[in-house]
Amino acid sequence: MGFLKSEEELEVIGEDSKDVILYVNGVRKVLPDGLAHLTLLEYLRDVGLTGTKLGCGEGGCGACTVMVSYLDQNSKKCVHHAINACLAPLYFVEGMHVITVEGLGNRKFGLHPIQELLARNHGSQCGFCTPGFIMSMYALLRSSKTPPTEEQIEESIGGNLCRCTGYRPILDAFRVFSKTNDLLYTNNSVSSQTDGDFVCPSTGKPCSCGSKTIKKGDICHDYKPVSYNEIDGSSYTNKEIIFPPQLLMRKPSCLSLNGFNGIKWHRPLELKHVLELKSRFPDAKLVVGNTEVGIETRLKKIHYPIFVSVTHVPELNILTINDDGMEIGAAVRLSELQRLLKKVVNERSSHETSSCKAIIEQIKWFAGTQIRNVASVGGNICTASPISDLNPLWMASKAKFKIVDCNGNFRTTLAENFFLGYRKVDLGKNEILYSVFLPWTRKFEYVKEFKQAHRREDDIALVNAGMRVFLEEKDQKWVVSDACVVYGGVAPVSLSVVKTKAYLIGKPWNKEMVENAMEILKQDVVISEDAPGGMGTSVGSPEVHMSARLQVTGEAEYTDDTPMPPGGLHAAMILSKNPHARLLSIDDSGARSSPGFAGIFFAKDIPGDNATGPIVEDEEVFASDIVTCVGQVIGVVVADTHENAKFAARKVVIEYEVLPPILSIKDAVKSKSFFPNSNRILCKGDVDLCFESNQCDKIIEGEVHVGGQEHFYLEPQSSFVWTMDGGNEVHMISSTQVRSHSSEFYKQDFY
Repeated sequence: MGFLKSEEELEVIGEDSKDVILYVNGVRKVLPDGLAHLTLLEYLRDVGLTGTKLGCGEGGCGACTVMVSYLDQNSKKCVHHAINACLAPLYFVEGMHVITVEGLGNRKFGLHPIQELLARNHGSQCGFCTPGFIMSMYALLRSSKTPPTEEQIEESIGGNLCRCTGYRPILDAFRVFSKTNDLLYTNNSVSSQTDGDFVCPSTGKPCSCGSKTIKKGDICHDYKPVSYNEIDGSSYTNKEIIFPPQLLMRKPSCLSLNGFNGIKWHRPLELKHVLELKSRFPDAKLVVGNTEVGIETRLKKIHYPIFVSVTHVPELNILTINDDGMEIGAAVRLSELQRLLKKVVNERSSHETSSCKAIIEQIKWFAGTQIRNVASVGGNICTASPISDLNPLWMASKAKFKIVDCNGNFRTTLAENFFLGYRKVDLGKNEILYSVFLPWTRKFEYVKEFKQAHRREDDIALVNAGMRVFLEEKDQKWVVSDACVVYGGVAPVSLSVVKTKAYLIGKPWNKEMVENAMEILKQDVVISEDAPGGMGTSVGSPEVHMSARLQVTGEAEYTDDTPMPPGGLHAAMILSKNPHARLLSIDDSGARSSPGFAGIFFAKDIPGDNATGPIVEDEEVFASDIVTCVGQVIGVVVADTHENAKFAARKVVIEYEVLPPILSIKDAVKSKSFFPNSNRILCKGDVDLCFESNQCDKIIEGEVHVGGQEHFYLEPQSSFVWTMDGGNEVHMISSTQVRSHSSEFYKQDFY
């Protein structure tokens, strides 16, 4: 384990080393060229650190959370952040120290206090999301100079989702850390306290809980699950993983690396190098946290051949405070911006920081902590998402965007004029966003944010807004001198309501003005149909379940964690791209010529019955003639690696005859599209007689229309199959919750 090494035992690496390196749990790793297509999560799982899980794959569930530590070049201090490993490109963390749940503790050497408390407080059930919660809390403690507040603890796990346990026991376990001191995570140690006493994690007062020799009679009994560690209560006093000294001496270097399918990864260190790369590769993707581009490449299967990481470019990371406002570099992370804005609010006059307060509040609900730690200001702006939480505020606050071209020429444009259409901005192919200038607000000028989403935390907006009003006193009345109202989620771009603005200016600020403005707003905002945008009581005695300590340490093995045997193959599905269509032809030649290809199978290749279904077998394993939804399985490709299998699956060309989509019950009746064998009637009494006798005095009629839903994937499904005895004996590990069905389907499909 990494924390068992002392600084003297670690190998000293010269600062001029040209190796592409990464530290994982205190162990130095050299990254070879050719891995630019990999995420940090894929790398960690490939090297056997399977405690970090793949959940949603888009940075929304937090199951893949790890902590990264690096030397900040501006402050010259080591910083610790929780990030989503599923979105982080592997070379993004070059020169950093990554700590996973395996680096905290395990059953052999003892559990970390965070792991122990979560296990004892019944904070895990299936345990799949548990390592992510552990690492989010760990990163908070490592980055906190003082004990965190309960609000900070809740915010730190806002980017972690739990499907089955519920959040109360998780918060109960972590809340203890807001009551104890934080010496364990600072330069001091518990043993260096002046009075020599250990601070109890329950009461926050000196006690003998953490002494090297614990006597049964000395343990506090105010809080029942008091012990940090049942095995060795003091084993973590001085054994936190240190930041590798080699990384303190190491100077950042330019990177130019390769990946699968022709991917190139560049990491320049100066603005001029960025502009040179942009001149050579006009379509190159500039990335910082990869939070948007990562979703496009991993889930939407968009291929970008050239990536330019601008994380190490000082000119794009500036944060400058001037007399008339502040300049924010395009590569500045949202969490860094949030910290600076809070400092500005405390130091400057209240009337100057109205826009700062609005942005602080909006960033709080922007996404989870893991996303905010890597997502950049410029990335969010240039993505030009119509549901961006910050773009309406930049527009309302009269922010100005500074743009630089490949020749070093600068120009400035108002944020309000920057967004041209759906994901289109006022940037030429030879230009990049350099910085954002946010002016201070004037006296009696107010900026306010708004966001409505399905859930308060870590969710995309249904609608959001940025609003600004400037009031002046005229004839003893407060009159609107200037205003700007911008909505997101109601149009292809963040929408400035010009008619409402024109009405507001010059009007006295009163209730009548607001009511009239609301009526005019209906003309400005016309929303189309495709606009983007219980607690039980436990019975009996609560016992820590048998798998809890396996789950909090990441040692619990799930299907996808099972090691592949030599010669093992990976499968990837061939999915329908049409909601309703007939399959005319399938060309699999591209897949067969792909690297690592081992086999391809369709409905005709199933030796048994192609019919399937949980109760009524009215579905097909592989679609044979007609597909009825986007994502329906048509076939499967097998290859030597999962990446090669997915690549080959994308090479299959299918010709469709598009059929009319059936999207409602009315469409189904009109098309005579009915589920077979679905005529089910439940009768009790004589219904006709009841109506004829006028005894049915309550008749409820009406219609309910439920539209399409956006699905969020949290639990990945996978199966691992191998044969023995020449294929006569089949073994299968599956993530299904109904194992008997899996066995039955296998028998009927293949025998």
